[in-house]
Parts: sequence; structure tokens; C-alpha cells
Amino acid sequence: MNYKLLLKHISGWVIFIIYEISFVRFSIGVFAPLQNYLCYYGLNVVLFYCNAHLILPFAIKSRRNYIIIPLLMVLELFFYLLFKYALDTVLAFSKNQVISQTIYIKQLLLPNLYRGISFLGCSSLYWAVLRMMLFRNRVHESETTHLVILKEKAELEKNLAEAMTAYLQQQISPHLLFNTLTFIHNTYYKHSRTASQCVLLLVDIMRFSLEEVDIKGKTTLKKEIAQIQNFIELNQLRFDYELYIDFKVAGNVESAQIIPLILLTLTENIFKHGYLKEKKGEAKIYITVNAQNELKFESWNLKKHEPEKRRLRSIGIKNVLKRLDYSYQHHYKLKISDEEDSFGVELMMQL
Repeated sequence: MNYKLLLKHISGWVIFIIYEISFVRFSIGVFAPLQNYLCYYGLNVVLFYCNAHLILPFAIKSRRNYIIIPLLMVLELFFYLLFKYALDTVLAFSKNQVISQTIYIKQLLLPNLYRGISFLGCSSLYWAVLRMMLFRNRVHESETTHLVILKEKAELEKNLAEAMTAYLQQQISPHLLFNTLTFIHNTYYKHSRTASQCVLLLVDIMRFSLEEVDIKGKTTLKKEIAQIQNFIELNQLRFDYELYIDFKVAGNVESAQIIPLILLTLTENIFKHGYLKEKKGEAKIYITVNAQNELKFESWNLKKHEPEKRRLRSIGIKNVLKRLDYSYQHHYKLKISDEEDSFGVELMMQL
């Protein structure tokens, strides 16, 4: 209950009643007993709020409210006059005084009818004001919600722009790079097949990162996984296959689609900050797609001993978060377990 509003209503009625009683007192010099005022004004108050909070809200919902509302108000007036007659009989006339119904109708029906209509009119106006305020509040809430949605959309677009800018800042002119890598491969193929294979794997990964996506900005999950395999193979070649990695894929990855470089970036983070040369603490990369087309990516690795500042400079996971927020919004969950000696990532998303 809104006690402040209740106090305002009580104060309003008190002022109105005092005004009427004072007007009658100074006009004809008469004060009625207290119980008379309580009963008569109690009846008026009941009529006022019954009409505003029961009758009109109920009648307005009807398809034929233009007929229902007048009928119900006439019925209200009838019961009001009936109760008023009962109160007059008990309070206004003494036990020895008997007044006929004809005289009562001639003398008091019209004043009582006018009194009832005036309170019904004030009550209807009060209901109309409440209804207008309700509509105004709904419009305000709707506009506020719309503004919040626009603000969130603008923030998402800003975050995407920042992520794309950060991504573009790390790119080099692709034609120059590919031509240079092709030259290196052709020159050193005869001298070192391992180095040559590294170059080919790197070219394949970079071509994937720059290839066009569909209209929704997605590529196939199969291609993303293929580049993860290339990335693992590239690093194994770099370290002469001394890295311990448990890589598993399960589920239907043929038809699933995903925005590119999300899983590849999370995988790259393992090689950048992880220590992978201990067999007992081998890194884990598990990718699963279930029947509901939900992707689960899990990774775990031991940490390298490197300065904290260097670790904080990494923007890969920050960019992943921005792109996930923009493309998947509330349809993903990313859990990061950053322990003292290990680092784990669990990504759940609806493809």
C-alpha cells in the first residue's frame, strides 16, 4: 500500500468535508450529530471509489462499453438513492416523525439525485485522470525501453568496431605477405622440407583468416577446426614434435557454422602463454557439437613463467569477447579459469 497516496486522499476528503460542514453552519447555523456526518459522507465516499475502481475499470473492458457504462452508473445511482433513503429514515427523522414516500420524493429525491450524480461525475473524472496517467507512464516506459535498446545496439556496434580495428591493426598487406612466403617456400624447399612445410601451413592459416564469409559473417566449423589442426601442426614442427597436446573433436561439424577465428584465437592463446613440454601436464583442446547444435569448446594448459605485464598485453581473448557479444549476445557462456599454474577456458554457444 502506498501510504503517502492514502494520506493525500484522506487529507483531500477531510478538507472537502470541513468545507461543506462549515458552509452549512454559516449559512443556516445548524450542526448535525457526528454519526450523521460519518454515515452520509461514508456513503458518498463508497460511491466515489466503487465507481472509480470497480465499475468503470470493469465496464471499460467490455466491447459494448458505451452501453454498459451508462447502465451500470444508473444502477449505482439507484442503490445510492436506496441507501440514502434508509439513512434518512433512520437518522434524519425522529421516531415520532413519519413522512410519506410521496413527500420524501417531492422534497428530497432531486437533491439526493443531484448529490449522487455530482459524486459520480467527480469519480469519473478521477478515473479518467488515473487512466490518462497510466497511459502516459506506459508511453514513457516504452520510450525508455526503446532508448535502452538503441543504447545497447550502439554500444555493441562500437565494441565490434573496436574489435575489428584491433584485428586490422595486426594485419599486413596480404598480397605482399603471401608473395614473400611463397618465395621463401620455393627458395628453401630443397634445403629444409620442415621449414617449407611451416611456410605452407602458415599461408593456409592466413588465407583462412582473410577469406570471405557468408552474409551472416560465418564460416563452416569444419574449416575452423582444419585451421586449428594446421596451427597445432605448425607449432609441432617448430618445436620438433616435443609439445604434448590432446586434441579431440566430436559431433557433427560438417554443417555447423561459426564466426571465424574464435576457436583459433583461443587455441593460439594456449601456444602463446602455455607450457606444453611436460607430458604429465599435456594441454587439452576438446571440441564437441551435440544434437541441439550447441558447441562446447574446452581447453586447459600449464602456464609459462613469463612477466605479468606481457600476459596482460594479450588482446586475443578481449577481441573474442567483443565478437561473441556482437554475434551471439545472450546465446553463449564463456568461463575462464585463471589459476596460478594453469589456465582453462570453457565456451558454450548455440550455433
